[in-house]
Amino acid sequence: GPALPDAIAAGAAAFDGSRVIYAGGFGQENLSSDVLALEGDSWERIGALAIARHHLAAASDGSGTVWLMGGRIRGLDENLGIVERLTDDDITQIAELPTPRGGVAAFHAETVGACLTGGEAPDQAYRTVECVAPDGTISALPPLNEPHHGHGAAVVDGVAYVLLGGPQPRLSASSTVESLAVR
Repeated sequence: GPALPDAIAAGAAAFDGSRVIYAGGFGQENLSSDVLALEGDSWERIGALAIARHHLAAASDGSGTVWLMGGRIRGLDENLGIVERLTDDDITQIAELPTPRGGVAAFHAETVGACLTGGEAPDQAYRTVECVAPDGTISALPPLNEPHHGHGAAVVDGVAYVLLGGPQPRLSASSTVESLAVR
């Protein structure tokens, strides 16, 4: 596919049902607040995050809405709990999660909304799973069995999978795959 307008890392991507959305990250010099959409053969800037950040996560309902969740401004001590919702090209901050964290993954399930999993802070990696319903109501799922950061998450047939990542802050790795029923 076409290259992004700038070299960037540690942003978040999701498919909104008709296009790929990419948000945040950091480049050679600066954090990015850009929210980009792959429109045909090129990336178009469609808006901006409330706060430029990296190591955030994105989740989509596949029907036009993407949630941009968590992340950090610089180091592990500058984590955020922000949740922004993108519908069409409108970006709105809808919630602040109780556990600010970066190095996260996210998924969406009809029954619970958009959920942020794991993450890290200076002194720990998290087992936390916090969700945001479309109206901004926050709830929590049971914690993961192990902490995860720098991991992935996906939903298949009503089961959310949280895959790999590190159990300790900074550079660590695990082969753990966990599942959560979200039917």
